[in-house]
Amino acid sequence: MRGQILLKALEILQEGITTQMDFFEAVLTSGYGASMGKIDYEYNKIRRASQSRKDNLKKIQERKRRLQLFISQMKHDGLIEETGAGTVKLKISRKGELKLKELKNRLPGRHYQKESQKTTVIISFDIPEKLRRKRNWLRAVIKNLGFNMVHQSVWIGKVKIPEQFIRDLEELKILEFVEIFEISLFGTLKKL
Repeated sequence: MRGQILLKALEILQEGITTQMDFFEAVLTSGYGASMGKIDYEYNKIRRASQSRKDNLKKIQERKRRLQLFISQMKHDGLIEETGAGTVKLKISRKGELKLKELKNRLPGRHYQKESQKTTVIISFDIPEKLRRKRNWLRAVIKNLGFNMVHQSVWIGKVKIPEQFIRDLEELKILEFVEIFEISLFGTLKKL
């Protein structure tokens, strides 16, 4: 309790000294004979810059903390290990290599070659809940291709469907849950 009070008191004193220093810097920056408005403007500019630096420092510290937690979790899971005597270096463990291989083999990439076309394409799908990861993958791919969502499972766009995308749907065994239609210039609906 006593340490917290002391910490708060020192922080308040430090803030007071910083405020005084910022004020003197504003006076010196404004120049001889400057109006109070000019000094106030310079003071506020200095305070905003100071606050921005503090905010950036907090963001950097938070990123470092999250990175340390992530590394700690990977060590705990046995995915990485430390090497080296003097300086700590990290390397992927055997378990980590197996996990990497497993992750690479799970789902195809989410980015395909985009190619526009004049006709409109509608993609509709009804993928079961137990295949949620594949359904989320499909949504991400469709969005990356440039389709617009009409409904969670209905998308529309003037984009040519890449052949590799169809092969990946087949490989993932979800092609049977996906319907792709093309609307021609004559107003007909044609199933692809």
